[in-house]
Amino acid sequence: MSAPTVHVAGVGLWMQRYPSAAAWAARAPEASEEPLKPKGEAFDRVNRRRASQMGRAIGDAVCEAMAHASVEPRTTPVIVGSSIGEASAMIGLLDQMWRSDEPMSPAVFTVSVHNAASGLLSISMKNKGYTTSIAADYDTPAATLLEGIGLLATGHEAVCCVCADEDSPRSLLEHAPNWDMLAGAVVLTRSRTGGALADLTVEGIGDGDLDTAGVDDAFGHNPQIGMIDLIDAAQRGATGALRLDRGKGRGYLAKLRS
Repeated sequence: MSAPTVHVAGVGLWMQRYPSAAAWAARAPEASEEPLKPKGEAFDRVNRRRASQMGRAIGDAVCEAMAHASVEPRTTPVIVGSSIGEASAMIGLLDQMWRSDEPMSPAVFTVSVHNAASGLLSISMKNKGYTTSIAADYDTPAATLLEGIGLLATGHEAVCCVCADEDSPRSLLEHAPNWDMLAGAVVLTRSRTGGALADLTVEGIGDGDLDTAGVDDAFGHNPQIGMIDLIDAAQRGATGALRLDRGKGRGYLAKLRS
């Protein structure tokens, strides 16, 4: 079985050296010798200070995707997918509590929960629409897209699906592949517009025939790389089936028609 066909109306991403989907499509990496940091353009001044680097990357990807699709930020539902969430903040709090024997910061605790980025984003954008956070390991991109497609089926005209994971916590992944932070967002719509990049259905379970995005292992091992693969394929105008987990999940497919 497959979900209903929807349309990819806008895309946005953040990766080191590629701070936008436009930069990725043009293969125009930033030339700065210093590591790039996401700007967090979707956040107001107060919440930008509170947001983690991953949260800011989510904000940049969402902001670009919504602008690309010309949807209303104050009403468009946002689905945020992340496998490990705000892991670095959580690990820091546990270190304070168990290793340093220091009291935990209530302010840091509020932004250590899995839906921190979703909440700060909703507040900053004054978004009165539906928002939620999802975690499904390497199937997170598929689960996030299916949640968004479900919202469209209930009557929403557009929904933004964004997936991100921060740098893997090296202290916890001593014997498994590590990865670098990335964030990718797509705006899905019920009705096809003139600027739509592709028609999309999500199906399980199978093998894809589309090429994945050409990234190095530092990004390829990130559980959310499937969303970048989807964005890359949509920008290329590809038609075919794309596996959303690079072989590490259950095998959900994104079927694209340009």
